[in-house]
Amino acid sequence: MLLIRHNLPSSAQWHILCDFDGTISLNDTTDTLLETFAKPGWVEIEQEWEQGKIGSKICMQRQIELLDMSKNELYQCLDHIEIDTGFIDFVHMTTAHKIPLTIVSDGMDVVIKYILKKYDLADLPIIANHLVQVSERNWKLEFPNTNPRCISQSGTCKCKVAEQHFQEQIILIGDGRSDFCLSETADYVFAKKSLIHHCVEKNIEHAAFKSFIEIQEQLVQLIHSDEEHGRLAVVTV
Repeated sequence: MLLIRHNLPSSAQWHILCDFDGTISLNDTTDTLLETFAKPGWVEIEQEWEQGKIGSKICMQRQIELLDMSKNELYQCLDHIEIDTGFIDFVHMTTAHKIPLTIVSDGMDVVIKYILKKYDLADLPIIANHLVQVSERNWKLEFPNTNPRCISQSGTCKCKVAEQHFQEQIILIGDGRSDFCLSETADYVFAKKSLIHHCVEKNIEHAAFKSFIEIQEQLVQLIHSDEEHGRLAVVTV
C-alpha cells in the first residue's frame, strides 16, 4: 500500500490524530459498559444507529442515559479493559521525534483517561465526549466538540478537530465509522477493521495495520525519508 503526502510545505509539522476504542483499546469501551450495566433498550438504539436512522451522537446520548452503575463499578469494569501494548512504545517514539499525538474519540473522556492512567499515559491530550455523573447511579454525556454540520452526526467531530490543525500534516489512525470523514482529507491514514473497507471503497491511500508495532515501523520509514529528502517520498509498506 502507498502513502502519499498531499501538497503541503516540507516544513509543515506532523500531527497524529488517533482514535481510541478498538484502535488503542482492544475492545470498544462503550459497548463493554452497555453490555455490563445498561437497562433494556440499548440494543434497539444501537440498531437504529446501524440502520442510519440516528447519528452516533444521539445514539450514545440515549444509551448512556440507560447506564445503571456507580463510579466504583465503572472503574472496576474499566480495570479489565486492555490496550494494544504496542501503543506504549509508539507514544515513546512520537515523543522522541517531537510529533504531537492527540487522542480524538467519539467515546468518553473519563473512560479513556482512566484506562491510559494505568499505563502512565494520562498526560496525552484527549478530545472526546464528556461523561458526567448526575446521581449515584445515573450518567449523561455532554458534547463539547460537536459540529452541527458533521456528516457522521458524531458527538465528537474529528473533521472539526482536524480543521484546527490546518497548517499541519494530519496522520489519522483509526478503525471505524467515526473516522470515515477525516480519512478523506487526512494526509496519511493508518486503518484497521471497517476503516480499511471504507478506504478501499473510496480509493483512499492507506496502510492497513493490526498493531501499533506495525505503525511504528512504518512511521520510522516516513521520518527517515523526510529527513533525507526534505519531503515525504512514496513509500511502499
